[in-house]
Amino acid sequence: MLCTVLRKIRLKDMFRVKDCNKITRIMMATDINGRVLYSVAAYLIDGLLIDTGCHNTRWDLYNFLRDQKICLAVNTHHHVDHVGGNRLLMDKLQVPVYATQECMSIISQKQDILSYQHELWGCPDPCQAKVLGDTVETDNYSFDVIQSAGHSKDHAVFFLKEKGWLFTGDEFLTEEPNSARKNENNKRIVRALKKLLNLGPELLITSSGRVYRDGSVVLKRTISYFDKMRDKVYAVRESGLTSNEIVNRLFGEEHPLKKYTGGQFSRQNFVEGFF
Repeated sequence: MLCTVLRKIRLKDMFRVKDCNKITRIMMATDINGRVLYSVAAYLIDGLLIDTGCHNTRWDLYNFLRDQKICLAVNTHHHVDHVGGNRLLMDKLQVPVYATQECMSIISQKQDILSYQHELWGCPDPCQAKVLGDTVETDNYSFDVIQSAGHSKDHAVFFLKEKGWLFTGDEFLTEEPNSARKNENNKRIVRALKKLLNLGPELLITSSGRVYRDGSVVLKRTISYFDKMRDKVYAVRESGLTSNEIVNRLFGEEHPLKKYTGGQFSRQNFVEGFF
């Protein structure tokens, strides 16, 4: 288990900021003996902070933001790597935080998380967020709020229509995913991706920190990829293979994070997401 391994090695929080085209990207991660296993991005645009990262990096985030213009924050969803800075920003900077109703019901209480999540990200302090409306207004922009409910049932994305910028959170991360959290449902994810495609985005600005141009084209390719993978999984499953055997047949090997997370993140989960 990852939690057993981590106690024997050095942990260091990583925090990096980059400005690009009126958007500030804030990368947060845990460095384990010089290697970053996971990182997450928050974005600051026109006083709006989209996601607040993990609990472990909350003070780094606060120290950066106290010298910036910040008027409000929003959460894409409740996962601990996206809401960890909420409480500190609310208490120290009096920044209001907004989330979907479904997200609010979760983050208002102490989340029951796994050992590896405690080690990598920390457990967020409960906070009382406000309910997102249909839009989020800043001094210069109006962001449409779209409740996408794919990656998680409380997930929302934020679309700046006038520029075609779509802040996807975890709803879209990569064109050809092959791993997933436990109990993710690929049918629901594809339905969410189609909702994003209907927006006609130019840029996909993801919580991995990567930005994809030609957003609509990328989303079409990703939806097609899911359809092809579903057909492959079904075809192989008909021969009587288990989900682990399907993983070996389609991908050659399991994702290394399966071992680290005790099976909470794996290619097996991705395959079973089609069942």
